[in-house]
Amino acid sequence: MSNIPLSELVKKPFVPVYCSWTGASGALYQFQLDALGSITYFPMSGVYIFSRDLGGGSHYPVYVGETDSFQRRLTDQLWAHHALDAIRKHGATHINTLSIAGDRAKRLYVETDLRNALNPPCNKQ
Repeated sequence: MSNIPLSELVKKPFVPVYCSWTGASGALYQFQLDALGSITYFPMSGVYIFSRDLGGGSHYPVYVGETDSFQRRLTDQLWAHHALDAIRKHGATHINTLSIAGDRAKRLYVETDLRNALNPPCNKQ
């Protein structure tokens, strides 16, 4: 048997990192924060934000969107995202996700609230 300490053999539980964003309404939304390409998403609906890490725990919002499936939009078909080129050009390093159960109207409300407050450059039409 090797001399590997037991502490290195025990898997550590996943501890999510969160990033808070404030909407134009004043509502505070707490998103799970993950480095681009670091996880595979589940087929849950919600709102997502591509952001650039500015250091010191600060992030700059690059794009805000909503989806009926994080797995489809951010894992399976990320390469086909209509704003992916612009998102890359603006240096996105992370994806923030907020699960929102229910109909699309709830997701659109949160997405619009955040877009109006954050004014992300890749959402400009």
